[in-house]
Amino acid sequence: MKSTLLLLILGLILTAAHPASEIELIKKRVLSERVEILIPKGFEVMTEQQMDFAYAKAQSRPSVIFTNNNLISLAFNYSDNDADQDMVDIYAGSFSKTYHKQYKDATWFGDGVKNINNRKVGYLEFMKPEMGHEVYTLVFFTDVEGKLMICTFNCADRQKPEWEPIAKQIMLSLKAKG
Repeated sequence: MKSTLLLLILGLILTAAHPASEIELIKKRVLSERVEILIPKGFEVMTEQQMDFAYAKAQSRPSVIFTNNNLISLAFNYSDNDADQDMVDIYAGSFSKTYHKQYKDATWFGDGVKNINNRKVGYLEFMKPEMGHEVYTLVFFTDVEGKLMICTFNCADRQKPEWEPIAKQIMLSLKAKG
């Protein structure tokens, strides 16, 4: 009886510690209806003031950022850079070199190009040191109506076990206009 109760309590603790199954994803259309993607329910678009603060020192900032109280973010940047399906491989190679050089202390999990919903999508996945802690980052990109669209998912390292599968599910849901 005691061992059954102990197992039940342990199960409840583990379930509470990893509620990934509770994270519901909903379809959203972003970037003026050009992109359809799954976004965690409850995530809201970051206000202009929040974006100004978060990107105060950056040369450029994303077009739109979804967040849950600034703890986890999903940013979309619809750039002015020309892009098409043939260029995704070139961008993937270039981004890989640039990011490896920029984040020398990062732990790399992978990079390359995947076929997602019949489109080439480049990606970079790594953990980088930032302001005294580690940040899990999944960057993925493709062409959208002749321009490069870059999406970046970020969360703290302690949230990675719960959010990494969600980040990959978000990437795999990407549907973009060619």
